[in-house]
Amino acid sequence: GHELTGHRYLFDETLGWRNIPGWRGVTGGKELVINSKGLRDREYEYEKAAGTRRILVLGDSYTWGYGVKNDEIYTEYLERSFAKDGRKWEVINGGVSGYGTDQEYLWFKTEGVKYRPDLVILAFFVLNDPQNNISSVQYGLGKPVFLDTNLTKLQAPKLGPEKINAEVPGLDDLDMSVALLRAVGEKCREIGSRLLVMKFGFHGEKETNLGKAFDRDLAAALEQQVEGAVLFDLDRECFQRKLSFFKMVEGNVDGH
Repeated sequence: GHELTGHRYLFDETLGWRNIPGWRGVTGGKELVINSKGLRDREYEYEKAAGTRRILVLGDSYTWGYGVKNDEIYTEYLERSFAKDGRKWEVINGGVSGYGTDQEYLWFKTEGVKYRPDLVILAFFVLNDPQNNISSVQYGLGKPVFLDTNLTKLQAPKLGPEKINAEVPGLDDLDMSVALLRAVGEKCREIGSRLLVMKFGFHGEKETNLGKAFDRDLAAALEQQVEGAVLFDLDRECFQRKLSFFKMVEGNVDGH
C-alpha cells in the first residue's frame, strides 16, 4: 500500500528499515520529500550555525508526517513559531514510520547525536510503542528488539520475517520502554542535551482504567528512573483545552 501511505524504505541491518535518502513521493496524496540524509525535512548540516539552537524530534508516523505535506508536519509548525518570535531554533524531524522506541534509540545514538541537539523530543505513542518495544516485527517488517532491560542483548532484524507481530516472551512492555527512555536520556546527557518525552495516544480514545494506570506508571517511572527527563502529557493538554480529536484529524486519510 505504499502508493497511498508513502511508506517505502531501505532494509537496514541494525534498524530494520530506514527512509530512502533523496526520495520523492506522496503520502495520502500529499507531497513527500526525503532529504539527502534520510530525514523527512529540509537539508541540515550536522554542525549548527553560531547562535542557533536545535531540537531533534524522534518518533514514528505521527512525527514522520503520515498523510500531510512536508510543510504541514508539526515539527515545521514548531520551527515556524520560533522564527515568528525571532528565536533562532531549528527543529529537525528524525521520525520514521513504524519505529519503536528501540529503533529511535539506535538511530539517535549513532546518527541523531551528530546534529548536537540542545533538546531531544521523543514522541511516545502509547497505543503501540510499548508493544513495538518487545516485538521483532512491525507492519510485516522485521525490526530489532532488545532481549533484556539492561540493553546488553540485541536481536537483529530479519528481512522478510515469517511471523507477524512476534512478541519476545518474558519481556514487559512498560519496563522495556522505560529502559529505552533511560538510555536515550543517558545519551542526551553525554552530549549536553535535555530530553522531553511527549506522551500521546489516549486523546480520541475512550478513557479506561488500563489507560489511567499506564499513564500513572509511566509518569512515575520517568520521574524515578530517567534522570533529568521532562514529561509532556499531550493527551492531558488536549483534554484540558477541550480540543476535538475529530477536528484535529479532519482532512487526513485516517486517525493520524
